[in-house]
Amino acid sequence: MTVFLATCLLAALLGTGAGLQCEVCSELGQTCTGSLQTCPPRQDSCGIFLSEVTLGGIKSQTILKGCVLPSQCTAGPISVNFGTGMTTASIACCTGDACKTVNVTLPPPDTEPNGLRCPACFSASPAPCSEETVSCTGSETQCLEAAGTIHMGESQLQVNMKGCASVSACAQFQAKCTAASGGTDVPLSTPPPSPASTT
Repeated sequence: MTVFLATCLLAALLGTGAGLQCEVCSELGQTCTGSLQTCPPRQDSCGIFLSEVTLGGIKSQTILKGCVLPSQCTAGPISVNFGTGMTTASIACCTGDACKTVNVTLPPPDTEPNGLRCPACFSASPAPCSEETVSCTGSETQCLEAAGTIHMGESQLQVNMKGCASVSACAQFQAKCTAASGGTDVPLSTPPPSPASTT
């Protein structure tokens, strides 16, 4: 009877929002602070996401903190090449007090061509962007296509982007991805019939 009562009390506490709380914030740079928010169901870790975007030779870093899904914690480093720019990112996951000491580092750049190619472009508007074909490097085996709004703190930016991407980038961004081609230019609207090949 005591075990049954304890189980019922525990279930009631969890049902009323006594779940995991994570700091939620986003800022340019490598640090941010925000309020604690209770995580929704299935988001059972706090994530600290550090990214570096290079556009037109200018680098900027952004940090985001918040509740994440377990799959986001195991996705691995992110790499995306848009031709005129690139993004690298890493995520570190934690719970409770461990989040105060977690250090997130960016993956080292992998500039070794892997023989695959994708159409690529980046536009800071909802309009389609002008494509070029880029050579993929390192773990970039997918062609990514994404359009939407990027939220960074109080700022919003409409973007349209295509390029070479790592599998982890496709998973994190939940974007349309197809296997990169190994010698023929394949438009993203027509995915190649087989996995990526080398040239």
